[in-house]
Amino acid sequence: MSESKNARLIEELHAKCRGQLRLDEPLSRHTTFGLGGPADLFFLPADLDDLAAALPLLRAANIPILPLGGGTNTLVRDAGFRGLVLCLTAGANKIEITRGTVQAGASTQVFSRQCQRMGKTGFEFGCGIPGTIGGAIRGNAGAWGGETFDRLTRVTGVHLSSGQDETLSKSEIDFSYRRTGLAVDYLIVEASFALDDGDPEKILAKMNQMLSERKASQPLSNRSPGCIFKNPPHTSAGLLIDQAGCKGLSVGAVQVSDVHANFMVNLGGRSADDVLALIDKVTERVAQVHNLVLEPEIRIIGEFGIENNLTL
Repeated sequence: MSESKNARLIEELHAKCRGQLRLDEPLSRHTTFGLGGPADLFFLPADLDDLAAALPLLRAANIPILPLGGGTNTLVRDAGFRGLVLCLTAGANKIEITRGTVQAGASTQVFSRQCQRMGKTGFEFGCGIPGTIGGAIRGNAGAWGGETFDRLTRVTGVHLSSGQDETLSKSEIDFSYRRTGLAVDYLIVEASFALDDGDPEKILAKMNQMLSERKASQPLSNRSPGCIFKNPPHTSAGLLIDQAGCKGLSVGAVQVSDVHANFMVNLGGRSADDVLALIDKVTERVAQVHNLVLEPEIRIIGEFGIENNLTL
């Protein structure tokens, strides 16, 4: 993006919007992996009205836009992102349990906890999923046999390329394991869920059991984006990686976890290239042993966009 276009957009955002605008913001600060180069611009709208004020300015500037939630399930290359990262965690995080609605920037774990306290069941699995509701919907995140789309009824969002608002019912969205068919330029703003009434104490007990299992089976003490690969049909990616002898395999300060083979942990490294090299090593070994090519679950963000087949 040219310096003149940068300057013009920065001036307009400062003049017409109330949110935080940061220049050359290191994306390592905004991903659970703790890796990644800078974004030219990083914008956190103050609220949905502020987002509505900013979007025409971004379209007029013809700038690449990267929506980013909690930074889970994400690897940013060392070159960073040439464009504007749009983060809704500060200004679009309202939760209304009685209506079953939640804004895209809200924490998935906080939403799950509030459901429990209000005696609403159906989203217990979310207690162990970091990140935001928008990201959980985009990737149909799940755990312990539950998925985000199980209770989803409606999504409201805006097409970044045109500014057109669009509300979609669940039946209008193509979805499957860890993917949705939502348009790449569709920014999720709010979602509705159908939750059942339940006993808060029983819901809490179920969640505590889930969290206990998570603590025992995942490397929670290290920086990690979550599962690196999608599970192939009828088997576990972690099992295949373990059987291929990849536990403990490392490149630089990035290592395949000894606790869960489908996790890679950052032991103090600063280079995303080490992760990419380790992904290649694991993929090659699993292909040699099992004659099967694993598909990445994480999205890989390059200098100008997303580099694998996962959408924003």
